[in-house]
Amino acid sequence: MKYKIGDLVRFVDEPIEGHITSFQKNDIVGVTDESGFEIPVLVSKITLVHGNMRRADDEEAPRSSATSNQPFVERGIYLGVDGEQRDGLAKFFIVNHSSFELLVSIAEISGNKTTGVFAEKIPQQDFVQFYTANFNSVGKWPTFDIQILRHSGQPRLSTAPIRKEFRVKPMDLILSKEQDPIMDTKIWRFELDKPEENIGLDKLKDHFISHRPNKR
Repeated sequence: MKYKIGDLVRFVDEPIEGHITSFQKNDIVGVTDESGFEIPVLVSKITLVHGNMRRADDEEAPRSSATSNQPFVERGIYLGVDGEQRDGLAKFFIVNHSSFELLVSIAEISGNKTTGVFAEKIPQQDFVQFYTANFNSVGKWPTFDIQILRHSGQPRLSTAPIRKEFRVKPMDLILSKEQDPIMDTKIWRFELDKPEENIGLDKLKDHFISHRPNKR
């Protein structure tokens, strides 16, 4: 079986679970458990744990959906990073504060190729974990190719798919965490559906063309 960084695995011979955070020589993988310690183990001694990679303390009961008399929330799709640097383990989430249902596909970019790491539907006002890494290797965290389709059963203006490349850099973690009401914890948050800023390049271009001296 082929594993990838972020997979949740269980040790065959011991009651240990964790996420794969590195690949080493001689068929050894590094598995980081909840304590933040990376444990080397033979790839033949682990098995994949299937699931949607929610936080361990999440409730199993589904969240109540928004009723029709509540205002429709157009924006609020975040990439969130949870964890403490001293503990070692960083967990990556897509957090959906909007009233849209999301179809999300995330791939890891390597050169001119991508490798899919996550594909799932995320309900409105909900969150799902999609990746795990180690704070000790933050400078080597991958660049993600993120694609998101927004869906609603209510009549809405058409929305374009979200497509962007994103990488969490070490400098991003200097910023303070924000309290996220859906996850009910403080995380680093990066808004994915923020409108692109128009810095007026077209107007600037027109200004220079209109004021260009005439050639004689």
